[in-house]
Amino acid sequence: MLVLIAGATGNLGQKLIDSLISRGHHVRVLARNPSKLDPARLAKLEGVVQSANYYDIAALDRGCAGVDAVICAYYAVPELQLEGNLLLLRAAERAGVRTFVAATWNFDWRNMALGQHESYDAYLAFRNHVELSSDIKPIYIFTAALVEVLFALPGHGYFSPENHGLWDPAAKTLDLWGTGDEVWQWTTEKDAAEFTAAIVEREDASQGGFWSVCSGENTLMEIVALYEKVKGIKVDIRRKGTVEQLREVALEARKQGTRRNYLPYIGYFYQLFALKGTWVMGELDNAKLDVEVTPLEKFLVDNPEL
Repeated sequence: MLVLIAGATGNLGQKLIDSLISRGHHVRVLARNPSKLDPARLAKLEGVVQSANYYDIAALDRGCAGVDAVICAYYAVPELQLEGNLLLLRAAERAGVRTFVAATWNFDWRNMALGQHESYDAYLAFRNHVELSSDIKPIYIFTAALVEVLFALPGHGYFSPENHGLWDPAAKTLDLWGTGDEVWQWTTEKDAAEFTAAIVEREDASQGGFWSVCSGENTLMEIVALYEKVKGIKVDIRRKGTVEQLREVALEARKQGTRRNYLPYIGYFYQLFALKGTWVMGELDNAKLDVEVTPLEKFLVDNPEL
């Protein structure tokens, strides 16, 4: 199978390359700066298509020509979540591609309403528009929190306390709302790529649909305890308040902010919906896929910079 990965130079995109090639598939990449890929990965690729931007239609068409599946691994900003996803899907339509993985790998947003969580509004709009206008049935993959983002691993997102996230990798502190006994579901980027590859190569991949997968489920107190055991470092837990107090803080921050720039307050809402259980995935699809997940302890050992 020949698979196009758009956004292949990102953290997940590079792992998707490795996962697909390890399974015997051929990979073509679409990227603005393919030179960001290391020479070893470049040497394994079927082809490289350089694009000027996400709306470079000629590049999109060259990328989709002759492939069996398209994976959109664009960065999570509204322009790419909506226009980028949609323009790539239209190129897939023109090329006759039936299997399309939409950029997701996040919490389960399918039952949310517009305006409930700004970061996911573009996904909701994309899904709705595609259902109204396309014969392609995209694959959407929910992984809950990518653990690299949860731990604010440098270069993997901005979910640190300064952005109202949880973990400060430099100070070894955890900002804790709620009791700490609420369950967080999480997935490593490597496992997310493996789940994606396993889904794409299924015979029913062109039927699209929603997949709920994760590497593990832990309370924050369990995560802290395991971190201290593996690293031998005491974590400073900074208790911030109850979930209801977090809700009040989040709503006030939104009131003081703007939807055009939701980043200063959206971290509060990520925590709020996770703690309230809004995003807890029910029955997981792990058993349908032959993927060996990464234990949290191994992740911590493999990332000494944390």
